[in-house]
Amino acid sequence: MSKVQVIVTGHGTFAEGFEGALHLLASVPDNWSFVNFSEGMSDKQLQAKFEEILGSDPKPTLFFTDLAGGTPYKVAATLAAKYPQFAVVAGCNLGSLLESVFSDYDNADTYADAIVAAAKQGTQKFTLDMPDNMAAGSDDGI
Repeated sequence: MSKVQVIVTGHGTFAEGFEGALHLLASVPDNWSFVNFSEGMSDKQLQAKFEEILGSDPKPTLFFTDLAGGTPYKVAATLAAKYPQFAVVAGCNLGSLLESVFSDYDNADTYADAIVAAAKQGTQKFTLDMPDNMAAGSDDGI
């Protein structure tokens, strides 16, 4: 298990949705938390939830947020500016989070770089191009 704590957060039920999807696909580590930024919630309330999770002696933490510039990102970035052992990633995908469940990281910065790289690699466009060695009507899948 990674030494880096993970907090997944975003607008609406973003965090809850990722939590549910991850539970279907893998065993979610105990040091992962999921915090929704619900309608009507203030940035101060969100920060209080983060601080409750972090405790009085925060360990290395990676914040995984839905989009850059949104309130969850800004609140996480404010905390990361205060604690150099924190990192913030925005706009990644389920595949990048899933891949990181099975990896071990010593610091949040390296963890953040790996998640961004996995998100870039996993983002693809479907095309109908067929390789020359595939016969039409093959049952080999996509």
